[in-house]
Formats: sequence, structure tokens, C-alpha cells
Amino acid sequence: MESSIYFQRSEIDLREFFIAVLAVEVFMFVFFMECKIYDLSTAMFFALALGLLVRGKFKEYYLLFPLACSNRETMFLLVIFFMVYYFARLESRDWIVGTAYQGFVFIIVRLYMMEIFADNAGVPFLFRPLENFADYWKHPWQSLFFLGGVLIVTWMCMRNWREKPMFLRTAFVVLAPSLMVLYIFFGWAFEVRVFAEVYPVVIVMVIGD
Repeated sequence: MESSIYFQRSEIDLREFFIAVLAVEVFMFVFFMECKIYDLSTAMFFALALGLLVRGKFKEYYLLFPLACSNRETMFLLVIFFMVYYFARLESRDWIVGTAYQGFVFIIVRLYMMEIFADNAGVPFLFRPLENFADYWKHPWQSLFFLGGVLIVTWMCMRNWREKPMFLRTAFVVLAPSLMVLYIFFGWAFEVRVFAEVYPVVIVMVIGD
């Protein structure tokens, strides 16, 4: 009995290992053409943070959160996910304390980072939806290809929707639309790297069944 459990666990661990390897390889293939230095670490932090949350390791998650916030400001999306998913799953006190802690840490880290880079050239963010739509209009075939890719990935994530864990479904519903809105208003046309945050969720939903 113990040996069968051991082999079953070994098979699961091996499968998870190959999924992780494939995830990294696909990420590097998809993102390498227009990546920034912090894109891979963004996907890593979101994968690690979600992994800790789904295992109920809140202390470890809270320790990771400040470091992750220093990598990219989109970490605030995990605060939204936390608020939505754990609203009725945690005691009211734990939910309030956890949400307040993350919000406070995010604001402090964000203000500190802005202070550090205050003398650098540039602006805090670019608001360019009109420019993005103009680029889509100028490149219709590239726009259709990009839209087709988005629709295919979305369909692959949503197939067998009810069979997927609620944790993954909630993460996808929170992260994917939020990133799409941020992409349209503050990103650059045809960028893929801006979806690095949702990549760990997508890869598990597509090949992790």
C-alpha cells in the first residue's frame, strides 16, 4: 500500500516537473522577442505567490509579497484576487488583516520605488489607448493574427470550465480582463510581455489538467 502511494506521488511529482519545464520553455519562446529584464521574474513571482496561496501558506506569501512588489507594480492584481477568492473562505478578521497588509505594503513599496527613480527620465505611466487603436488600424493582418491568438488561448483556458478548480477560474477571471484593460490603455500595441502575470494560470489551465 505504501509503495503504491509512493509511486503515485512520484508520477505526480514527475508530471508537475515536466509541466514546469515546458512552461518555462514556452515562456522563453513566446516572450523573448520583446521581453524586458523583469518579465520572467514577474511570471515567477505570480506563479510562486499563487502556489503559496493555493496551499494555504499565507505566512510565506506575506513574506514574499514585498519583494514581488519591488519587481513590478502589477502585483496589486494579486491583492484583488486575494480579496475576491478569499472573501468567504477566510475568517473576517484574517481577510481584513491580509487585505490591509497587502494594500499597505504595495503603497509603501510603490512610493519608495518612485522616490528612488524620481530623477530618471520618463513618466509614471503612459496613457495611450488612441495610439494603440491607430496601430491596430494601420496593421490589420497583424491585428487579426494577434486577436486570433488571444481568442485561441482564451478558448483553451475556458474549455471544460466547470471541471477546473475554482482557484484557477477565479485567478483567470480576475487577472486576464484586468491585464487586457491595462494593456489597451497603458500598453503598446501587439505586446505579449504585458500578460506575463497571467501566464502561470494559463499554462496550468491549458496543459495542467
